[in-house]
Amino acid sequence: MAGAGKSTVGVVLAKKLGYAFTDLDLDIRKNDLRSIQEIIDTRGEVALLQLEKDQMYQIDLHRRVVSPGGSIIYHQDLMSYLKERATLIYLDEEYATIEKRIKNAAVRGIVGLKSHSLKEIYEERRPLYEHYADMIVKSGGRDLKRLVREIMQAIKT
Repeated sequence: MAGAGKSTVGVVLAKKLGYAFTDLDLDIRKNDLRSIQEIIDTRGEVALLQLEKDQMYQIDLHRRVVSPGGSIIYHQDLMSYLKERATLIYLDEEYATIEKRIKNAAVRGIVGLKSHSLKEIYEERRPLYEHYADMIVKSGGRDLKRLVREIMQAIKT
């Protein structure tokens, strides 16, 4: 989910593991030369979902930590593909924390915000994240280093 800390945790985890790191949203912005919100505003949410899906399929997952867009969860075929090839980690953050972190929700590029509240999107996606996750990490405002250590320990076992 947006605001859960995917990029922050992902960068540190990749460094600790000696892996490459990819932020899907940054890749899309670099390739499309527009922000995620601009893509939604000009081309629509369906176009962004397709861009995310296409871009995610192109990423070499070997020895790489990826921070995907939170809306990739809507692609059942992509999630099945990822589940076969990667360890899927869900950073389970409380809604109150996500709401505090996302000050600019209207321009953040979150799929669904044109017709639903952030809370509704969170509640809709949460069971999907849980369903596909190989590991659920309860963030709960915990220290970044501790979260990364927990993930690394779980990956090793």
